[in-house]
Formats: sequence, structure tokens, C-alpha cells
Amino acid sequence: MKKLSIIIPVYNEAKTIGEVIRVIHNLQLISGIEKEVIVVNDCSKDDSKAEISRMILSINSPSIKLCEHAVNKGKGGAIHTGIKEASGDYTVIQDADLELDPSEINLLLKVVLDGKADIVYGSRFLNKEIKGGSWMSNRANAFLTWLSNRTFGIRITDMETCYKLVPTSVFKSLKLVEQRFGFEPEITAKLAKHKNLKWAEVPITYNARTNEEGKKIGWKDGFRAVWCILKYGLGR
Repeated sequence: MKKLSIIIPVYNEAKTIGEVIRVIHNLQLISGIEKEVIVVNDCSKDDSKAEISRMILSINSPSIKLCEHAVNKGKGGAIHTGIKEASGDYTVIQDADLELDPSEINLLLKVVLDGKADIVYGSRFLNKEIKGGSWMSNRANAFLTWLSNRTFGIRITDMETCYKLVPTSVFKSLKLVEQRFGFEPEITAKLAKHKNLKWAEVPITYNARTNEEGKKIGWKDGFRAVWCILKYGLGR
């Protein structure tokens, strides 16, 4: 692996996006892997665009690219745009908040470099040091993951995780359509159909934020996730 593409979908994350970009830029990937950072501003209504532009100007690096949506498409839609722009050997998604520790991307990379897997998910539930997350949210995630495992014929512990490390060529071949949070079950279902790919999970740390702090996923997204699991898992 020579280069990693890191996609950062952004919607109304002015408070954190500048720090996320800074941390990602300073992140040293193992084995000298090069990185490209693709920031997709999904028509934010706050000062996210200004914060992104300010940080990119401050860093002044050709490895960071900004893509703009004229209308809001949702997290999935932003990731679709990022995938089209990705040129790395592998691609991973980084949320624009600070719930996850970007340095742990190296944990996922090491599994691939060691030849143990082709696809690596970062699991929040394998780590005994999980911080935050309501009981209801954790139970919902557990149910969605269980349903995914039964429907897709896989064995993972965190289907809804942000950290999914996937070969870019596979990412580009999946023909993803979900625009919002249905992206997570859709990509997992479509990856599961590639029976030749080896899977692995690694524990990651998780500092969940509240709705007041900007958490966007809600109960309606949970129902959509169930629908997507059944649609993409049972459909052809």
C-alpha cells in the first residue's frame, strides 16, 4: 500500500472540522504510507466552509482537496463524491467531529499490511474503554449489527462504525446509492457479497457526543437502516 485516501464528509461541523483537518494532516501513517485528504462540504449552513478554507490555507498542502456540494445530499452523498475523487490504494472515512481518534487509523492499516485482511472495520464495542453513548443508542447499534450479521452472513461487532478501511478499487465498484446514514448498511451488505475478501475488526476508542453537541443520527435513521439491511442483504 503506497497511498491512503481519507474522506471527511462535513455538514455543520464548524466547531470541530478545523481541528480534525489539522490532526489528520499531522498524522504519520505507518510504513511511510502517503495520504490524501478529501474534505466534502455537504452544503453546510454554519461556518464550516470558512473553517475548512482557513485550515487548508494555513496548512498549504497539495494533499488536501476540498469538494463542495451546492445542495445538501447527506453523509452517504458526501462519501460518494469523495470516493469518485479518491486515488489511494485504500480508502477510509473520517467523521468531521472528534468522537474517534484519527491516530487509530494506523491500527486498521497494520492489519492489511500484515496480510490478515482486505477489509478492516474499527469496532467501538471491542474496546472496553468505550466512553459515552446512550443505552438506547448502544442497544440500537447492537441490534442493527446482529441483523446485519444474520442477513449478510458475516460476523462483526459494529456495523455502524465510521472507520471502514476498504480497497479503493472495491469502493468504486460498489455502485452505492444511499445518500444519508443508510450508507453504512448498504456498503456492508455489498462488501459481504465479495466472498473472496477477508474481513477483520480492530478495537477503537469512542468518545460519543450528545444531540446538543451536534449528534445528527436519530431514530428515523435507525428504521431506515433496518430497511437498508433487508433491501441490500436479501436483494440481488
